[in-house]
Amino acid sequence: MNFSNLSLTKYFKVSAIAMLAISLVACQSEPSAQTVDASKYQEIAKPLTVSTGDKIEVMELFWYGCGHCFALEPHVDQWKKSMPEEATFVKVPAMFRKRWEFHGKAYYTMEALGVLDRTNEAFFHQIHILKKPINTIEQLANFLANFGLTEEQVTQAFNSFAVDSKVRNATRITKMSTATGVPAIIVDGKYLTSETQAGRGPELFKIVNQLVAKAASER
Repeated sequence: MNFSNLSLTKYFKVSAIAMLAISLVACQSEPSAQTVDASKYQEIAKPLTVSTGDKIEVMELFWYGCGHCFALEPHVDQWKKSMPEEATFVKVPAMFRKRWEFHGKAYYTMEALGVLDRTNEAFFHQIHILKKPINTIEQLANFLANFGLTEEQVTQAFNSFAVDSKVRNATRITKMSTATGVPAIIVDGKYLTSETQAGRGPELFKIVNQLVAKAASER
C-alpha cells in the first residue's frame, strides 16, 4: 500500500468537505435573491391572468396626461435595455376616469397603425412640453399626420372593434389591479408597486427586479 497516495487522497477529501462547508455558510449568510421589503409592494388579492408563457410579465399602468408617468419614461426605457431575461414588458393605459379613455384609445390606435414605437414619446412631449392637448379625434389625426398617417386611417383604426376590445380589457385590468393611481407596476399579475411605495425611478425598478426574481422562483 502506498501511504503517500493514501495521505494525499485523505487530504483532498478533507479539503473538499471544508470547501463545501464554507460554501454552505456563505450561502446562508447572503439574503435570498427573492427577499423583497414588504413595505415596497403589495400582493393583489385576486391575481390578474397573464399570458406570457415562461416570461414574467412586468406591466405598467399609465396615463398620457400624467406628469409622473412622463417623468418615469426615461427610466422605463433604461430598464428595458437591461431588464432580467426572464421578464417581458407591456404598457396598459389606465382607465381610472372616463376622460382617460380617449388617451387609451389613442394608444391602441397608434399600436394598431404600427407607429407606437415612434409616437409614444412624442405623444407625451406634445402634451407636457409643447402644452398642446390631444383630446379629440381631430387633434389625434393632426398629431399623427406628422408620422405619415391620414385622417381616414386614424379614424378607421380609432373606431375599430379591435381598439374598442383592447380599451375594454384595459378597463378590466385597471379595476382588478387594485392600483389607486399611476404610474403603477404589476409584476406577474400578482405584485403591485409604485414610486409612492418603492421610490423614484431607479429605486422603483430595483424593487421591480426583485419582484421578477421572486415571481420566477415561485413558478
